[in-house]
Amino acid sequence: MTITSGRAGTALICAVAGISLLTGCSQNASSDGGERPKPTVSKIPGVTTIPTLTDTAHMDLPVDSYMPTGHDLLQTTEAMTTLEQRCVSRFGLRYVPTEARLPNFTKNSRRYGVPESLDVARGFGFHMTKNDPRSLPEHLGTPPSQEVRTVLTATSAQGLVSTYHGQKLPSGGCVSEADRAISGGDEAQRAGHSPLAEEIRAHSFEYSQLDPRVIAAQTAWKKCMDAQGYTNYKKTFDASGDDRWSAPAATSQEITVAVADWQCAKRVNLVGTWFAVESAYQNTQIEAHAEELQQAREGLRNQAKRVATVLAGGKLSGS
Repeated sequence: MTITSGRAGTALICAVAGISLLTGCSQNASSDGGERPKPTVSKIPGVTTIPTLTDTAHMDLPVDSYMPTGHDLLQTTEAMTTLEQRCVSRFGLRYVPTEARLPNFTKNSRRYGVPESLDVARGFGFHMTKNDPRSLPEHLGTPPSQEVRTVLTATSAQGLVSTYHGQKLPSGGCVSEADRAISGGDEAQRAGHSPLAEEIRAHSFEYSQLDPRVIAAQTAWKKCMDAQGYTNYKKTFDASGDDRWSAPAATSQEITVAVADWQCAKRVNLVGTWFAVESAYQNTQIEAHAEELQQAREGLRNQAKRVATVLAGGKLSGS
């Protein structure tokens, strides 16, 4: 399985990994390069039921149903790679993308900073069970040549270019051509993207962090950790993000802290509380943007059809 280069490849990795792990992946810019309006919250939404949750590997938030699944993303990645390779070959070049090794987690498995299960905490600490970035070599495979990068991105060391050896390049290079082919030319919904759903998902996390119910749960979690001697952590992400856990594999000390983290979260039902609160924020936005989200969902269905065509060996308009 390969990950494409450029903005589309980055977007796909971000969507798979999830906002709480790759916080730099939030997509707030509009298609014209400006900032999209941030969903607003006029009041703190009520929560009628708080479930008891501990394991998060298969936890789904309301807005996730308007976003591509992990399988969809991987299929889109393969189709994008195929289109990019076809495009590069038109310029007499060969493109062999570096194999991607994605960490083994779902988009919500570490959303609240806590290991996704007690078994994972005991076996891997705060590390991923497979392909944790800390365990991978700094460079995987051979990066594409400068010539291939130029054709892929329509850029060179001197800046933007429009031709390669006298042959006209697609606008934005082969990466952008593949993106347009999969998205159907829809500037508001790039390949592998559901921008409005992503924004709702990102902002609901921001709002939930500031919600008094989540703050109370974090405070209760901290008291539990303090009682076990871990007084240097104010929030769950402080524990999982401790600089001491940078080794390729989890140390015994890391595992001990990860287990305590999970057990304290269970004791105060931090995950259940946070999930209920964030779901409430998302539901208010889903209701406010119902028509737009349905249109975006239909756009993803159309993308899936184009992806299937490419993976079956077919061609798309504009590629």
